Amino acid sequence: MRRLAGFVARWPWVVIGVWVAMAVALPLSFPSLATMAERNPLVILPEGAPSSVTARNMAEAFQEAGSDNLLVVAFINEDGLRPDDEATYRKVVDALRDDDDGDDVVAVQDFVSTPQLRQFLTSEDKTTWVLPVSLTGELGTPRAYEAFNRAADIVTRTVGDAAALGDNHAASGNPLAVYVTGPAATVADLTVAGEQDRLPIEIAIAVLVLGVLLLVYRNPRTMMLPLVTIGSSLMIAQGMVAGYSYLTGAGVSNQSIVFLSAIMAGAGTDYAVFMISRYHDYLRRGADFDEAVTSAMMSIGKVITASAAMVGITFLVMNFAQMGVFRTVGVSAAIGIGVAYLAGMTLLPAIMVLAGPRGWISPRRELTSRFWRRSGIRIVRRPVPHLVGSILVLVLLAGLAVGAEFNYDDRKVVAASAPSSIGYAALEEHFPISQSIPQYLLVQSERDLRTPQALADLEQMASRIAQLPDIALVSGVTRPLGEVPPEFRATFQAGIVGARLAEGTAMIGERSGDLQELTAGANTLADSLADVRRQVNAIAPSLQTLLDAFTSVRTDYGGDKLVRDVETAAKLVQAVNELGNSMGVNFATVKDMFGWIGPVLAALDNNAVCDANPSCRDTRMQFQRLVEARDDGRLDRINTLAGQLEGFEDRQTLDATVTKLNRALNDIVKATNAMGLDSPGGAQAGLRDLRQGADRLASGSRQVAGGVDELVEQIKVMAGGLSQASTFLLTMRHDAAAASMAGFNIPAEVLSAKEFQMAAQAFISPDGHSVRYLVQTKLNPFSSAAMDQVNTINDIARGAQPNTTLADASISMGGFPAALRDTRDYYERDIRFIIIVTLIVVLLVLMLLLRSLVAPWYLVGTVVLSFFAAIGIGVLVFQVIFDQQLHWSVAPLAFVVLVAVGADYNMLFVSRLRDESAHSGRFGVIRTLGSTGGVITAAGLIFAASMAGLLFSSIGLVVQGGFVIGVGILLDTFVVRTITVPAIATLIGRANWWPARLGPRAEPQEPVAAAAEGQERE
Repeated sequence: MRRLAGFVARWPWVVIGVWVAMAVALPLSFPSLATMAERNPLVILPEGAPSSVTARNMAEAFQEAGSDNLLVVAFINEDGLRPDDEATYRKVVDALRDDDDGDDVVAVQDFVSTPQLRQFLTSEDKTTWVLPVSLTGELGTPRAYEAFNRAADIVTRTVGDAAALGDNHAASGNPLAVYVTGPAATVADLTVAGEQDRLPIEIAIAVLVLGVLLLVYRNPRTMMLPLVTIGSSLMIAQGMVAGYSYLTGAGVSNQSIVFLSAIMAGAGTDYAVFMISRYHDYLRRGADFDEAVTSAMMSIGKVITASAAMVGITFLVMNFAQMGVFRTVGVSAAIGIGVAYLAGMTLLPAIMVLAGPRGWISPRRELTSRFWRRSGIRIVRRPVPHLVGSILVLVLLAGLAVGAEFNYDDRKVVAASAPSSIGYAALEEHFPISQSIPQYLLVQSERDLRTPQALADLEQMASRIAQLPDIALVSGVTRPLGEVPPEFRATFQAGIVGARLAEGTAMIGERSGDLQELTAGANTLADSLADVRRQVNAIAPSLQTLLDAFTSVRTDYGGDKLVRDVETAAKLVQAVNELGNSMGVNFATVKDMFGWIGPVLAALDNNAVCDANPSCRDTRMQFQRLVEARDDGRLDRINTLAGQLEGFEDRQTLDATVTKLNRALNDIVKATNAMGLDSPGGAQAGLRDLRQGADRLASGSRQVAGGVDELVEQIKVMAGGLSQASTFLLTMRHDAAAASMAGFNIPAEVLSAKEFQMAAQAFISPDGHSVRYLVQTKLNPFSSAAMDQVNTINDIARGAQPNTTLADASISMGGFPAALRDTRDYYERDIRFIIIVTLIVVLLVLMLLLRSLVAPWYLVGTVVLSFFAAIGIGVLVFQVIFDQQLHWSVAPLAFVVLVAVGADYNMLFVSRLRDESAHSGRFGVIRTLGSTGGVITAAGLIFAASMAGLLFSSIGLVVQGGFVIGVGILLDTFVVRTITVPAIATLIGRANWWPARLGPRAEPQEPVAAAAEGQERE
């Protein structure tokens, strides 16, 4: 430190030149910090966050452009939506789908292309439609911001500027108002607000800090030194942060830029105040200007170094946090603290070396030292009441922090006058915000989930989730509209089978007339066949006798006589044949007349319908008898006889032959007489009867054939229905028998149907290994209750996995509630990490600086208590008075700043106390308060003023952070450092420095009483 002080005092212009060169070179070497904030924006969650992984997996599985950049267009007509409003809605949908660039809009969820979505996109009071639009780019990135601006511009151009701003056009006959809102709009408003707030905040910080410096130094030239140092160091720090982002790709946010300005203004001014204050002390002791600068650097330099190391390391360690907001703020703030430290230890002393001899920074009379010494005397005399009183105040305020409720809803961060806030407010009057903020349950498995059993297991899981409290809707492949379709129930499918069988029964009943015709035809056929049988039975014996006679002739006769007899017999045979021909009866073909009976009888055998009909059964019996006559040879004998008559060759005696022939002819005559063939008229009548019988036989057979055809067709229909019923029932027995099916069944043939595949493509990935369900909550999707519900849904879904086809599947949640759940989880882990690391760093730095194991503990403990007290005041002001929850990011940042800066002030106080307590700890407390009270108070006021500049932001979390940190600094300045710590130090005494021992000071010190008397005389 001595060498550095000597170099600065000897070469001030070189030091100033180096800083000027850096201030010029860095902005020229790298893009501006604002440009880097657009190029490398803040990413809040790490890539491995469950909701982020789910979003990527879902986008990959469903072959979609994954995006959380969601825009919501709200169409509101307070008088009720009308057809012309729907025309406007369709125009906006068409315009977004026909985007000229083609790469801004990823998807539009509208009821024009998907009519089934109408009920989900329409409010219950029929006054509001919502149009969710997914845009390109990750939320918060420049690409996403550009996509939002162009999509919002498309909506504005389509509906008109006034309508897009939500103006009511009732006077012009068009009361439809169109609002552009949603997460994309909120982030866009935050981006705009951050850019617009930067300049006002920096001006406010400069004015407030300048006012405090003017109050402290009462010298315009003296107060300008810290401002010059801070201004130049801030310019260089912003260039270095931009360079770091440019080289590493680290994210930068507008909030981190604003916080960088505030933290550098506070810390840089504190370092300047410490340095100038010690410089004034040495000038008052009679040192020359250069000696005062070097002495101040050597004496206060170790305190500033320790302070900067403590704060800088604490911020730097935040880079190991998992959330982007802590990493970006931590790195930028650490760079800022480092630059502020170097400026305070080099640039400021160099300026002081040049300005001191000119009288620009000469000390003024100390106005507050008497007050602080009297305060020290009171504390030393009654340390316990002061300690108890201060602790009681801090504890009471800290008790309010117990009721802190943290907000994860970025909508509340944006000003109420922002367009997205106006849109949300209008939308929530008519529409549950949860319906426009989707969340998904994603199930992924190594097996194909497009099976009846897997779908049944999925439905069981969805059913369990749907039964949870505050679940509005669970929609997916097994329940497209939130309920299982009746077609997917086994009872419904069984009903369809029953209905089809009933239709077959009814059809048979309707054709009962045709069955009656079949019966009549069968009866006619039976009667005709009976007549034929009687006639055949009458002819057959005569023909047999005739055959026997001719056989005898062939056996008995031979030789010449046989020839003559044969000639005579031939004439007789010829006469018989001619007789048969004249009758129209070819006896050789009698058997062929009944060749059709066999197939008909085979068709009627074992026929259920014929068995049930008596007439059909009788007819079938007659057919059977004819077949039996053919089988036992009676008809064959007729054919044989006819053949023998025509081929007769043997001879018998004429008398015997004639006798036999006479008998045979007598029999034939008798048979022909019986048949009515003894006269021409009788023959004609017989033939006529035979023809009519044949006609009746043909007609009956036709009726039977037609009836049988109809019966066959009906049986085919019944067979088809029974086959379908059998297939369904067997499939159900195989696929739906498990208890997990619970009456749910999607047949395999349905899964392969084109209609089902088209309807299911929104819920089942093309490869069938991923399935998603849309889950709508009744809760505010940005609330802590909705985050807890995400965990409950996950637990219930995983509880449905064992012993199912989903046992090896991965289940996760995606969407905004899940992302906020991850934000809360990472925040809780990060804040624990930040608290532990901050406490360890601060304790170690204090122990090394003070070489004590006692004092650092109560110094850190009191600062932590002041932090909780500051949070308690924040709860009182924002949560109780203004009905605003504290943003989740306020507490971690406030803890780091308050603990580090508060410990910084305590370190300054205790390091001076160590020097002043060589002979008397109580006297050292009085002298330390008198010498540091004004300095630390001024530093605290300056730091609080720099934080107060953040109150001019339009972003809620910036305002809350500035207020809590500012109040905490004031508490530490006026309560902890001025009352609590001196009281504790007085009570502990020399044990403060254990295990080190204090050596005697070179110059004697007055006792406490003498010091008190000297203060009273002043």
